[in-house]
Amino acid sequence: MSYSKMGYYKVITSLVGIILLLILFIIIIPPKVEIKEIEKEVVVEVVKEPTYVYNITSVEREMLARLVYREANTESLECQMSIVSVVINRWQDGRWGSSLADVIYSQYQFTPANLIYQTTPIELNYKAVDMVLKNGCTLPAYCMYFRADYGFDWNGYEHYIQIDSTYFGYFVTDKNNSHTMN
Repeated sequence: MSYSKMGYYKVITSLVGIILLLILFIIIIPPKVEIKEIEKEVVVEVVKEPTYVYNITSVEREMLARLVYREANTESLECQMSIVSVVINRWQDGRWGSSLADVIYSQYQFTPANLIYQTTPIELNYKAVDMVLKNGCTLPAYCMYFRADYGFDWNGYEHYIQIDSTYFGYFVTDKNNSHTMN
C-alpha cells in the first residue's frame, strides 16, 4: 500500500469513528429535555337562546322599527311598544293579511307606511320592537287601533288607554269576539 492510500484510509476511519460517536451520543445518551406541564383552565359557558313570544324575520323587525319611528318616534318606550302591539294584534287577527308586511301596508291603515323605506330607526324603536317580540303585546288582543292627539268617534269604538299623546282603542265587536288576551 502506498503512503497516500494509507492516509486516505486513516481519514475515512477517523470520519467513521466520529460519526459512530455522534450516533452513540444521540441514541444512547439522549439530550436532556425538560417537559413542563402547563395548566389551562377550561371554562364552559352555556348560553341559552332567548325565547320569543313572536318569531319574525330580521326584515320584518326592521320594518316594524321603521314604522314605529314614523308613528311614534317622539313618544315614550311604553307608547312605542303599544304601537308594535297594535301591529302584532292585527297580524294575529288575520283581517289585515297573513304577514306583517300585509298588515303594515294594508290600505288606509298606517299613513306613514309608504315612507318607511327611507327611514332610519333609532335604538329606542328597536328596543320597543324587541321587548314586544320577547315578552308579548302590551295591549289586549282586541285592541287594534291607535290615533295620535285625539280619540275616535266611530260607532262602536271604545277608548282603551291614552299613552303620551296617542289614543288606543277597539271596537266592541272585536272585544266580544276575542277569545285571547295578550
